[in-house]
Amino acid sequence: MPDTGRRALGGTAVAGHVEHLMIPGPCRLDPADAELLGGPVQPHYGPPWAAYLGRVLDDLGALFGAARTYLLPGSGSAGLDAAVLNLFEPGQRVVVVGSGYFGDRLAAIASAHGLRVRVVPCVPGHPVDVDRVAELMPGSHGLLVTHVETSTGVRHPVERLAAAARAAGAVTLVDAIASAGGEHVDMARMGIDALVTASQKGLGGAAGLAVVALGEDGRRRVRSRSRRPASWYLDLATWDHAAAESPDWEPTPVTMPTSLIHVLGSSVRRIRTAGATAWIDRRRRLAAECRAGVRRLGLSVPVPEEHAASLVVVVRHPRADEIRAHLAGAGIMVAGGLSPFDGGAFRIGLVGRTATASMVAVLLGEIERAVR
Repeated sequence: MPDTGRRALGGTAVAGHVEHLMIPGPCRLDPADAELLGGPVQPHYGPPWAAYLGRVLDDLGALFGAARTYLLPGSGSAGLDAAVLNLFEPGQRVVVVGSGYFGDRLAAIASAHGLRVRVVPCVPGHPVDVDRVAELMPGSHGLLVTHVETSTGVRHPVERLAAAARAAGAVTLVDAIASAGGEHVDMARMGIDALVTASQKGLGGAAGLAVVALGEDGRRRVRSRSRRPASWYLDLATWDHAAAESPDWEPTPVTMPTSLIHVLGSSVRRIRTAGATAWIDRRRRLAAECRAGVRRLGLSVPVPEEHAASLVVVVRHPRADEIRAHLAGAGIMVAGGLSPFDGGAFRIGLVGRTATASMVAVLLGEIERAVR
């Protein structure tokens, strides 16, 4: 790492080590949580563990306004796989918001489960047309939408979309992997039937856990299936059975990554102690400051402010790759662009311990040096 990077950022450079992660995930942990992750591994059964897991699930449910939450070892995509598998049956029809790279993934997951998929495309950098979605909902069993599309930095209007789905008798599944902990989410108030997120972004945990949350209507949909899903691990009834059979000893059907759950529990409790509204509002203000700074430097942020996300800022510039390389030399890692902005773009993540005004100021200073 060049000496200029060490002087600009402080600290000691280590070969192959990135000093500052400013990607949309995973995040760098709070020091107290990093200490938990490095502590002795705890067993995944016994009264203390069952009680702790219950508190973590309760905190997640309260944060999202959910009726039932599940923690599944795996990535956020594993959670999406589980949610689609449990909510729908092969041959049913769903509408998917074609928001970008991760909207395409939602459509691919739905197709893999034998669903009939209709995609509503979006103008890149803009939210989906809710009226167009509403036109396609009659006769559909569900609506699948990515709340924040990290390829574009757009926050989609999930509450209005959920209302359109509900009017057609369909359930709404929200991919909140890039929004939970950074955007206001209240499943009960917003009419969201199922929500999926992951531990390593706005929730501030380590990678490796998927969160599946169900509202009351989502739970009814899962219970009313004509037959159980063709999976043991991803069938939520498997997890319900274990929780009912052994609530005070081993309330899960598989070995759980207890260290990851302790870290997530600590981070989520920190959010709740600070107050979710205040926490999320700080994230919103920080993202607005970052976007304003980027624009002052003459770079483009291709999202109207009223639809811009809080945990990721997408930046477009013809020299995007050179800017990323300069930042890497200064010890800051940002992410490359994804479709539809996979050329001439990079993505700034505002998650974890680098989501601070001081770190954004350092980042903007280095971008200014790069574009000079």
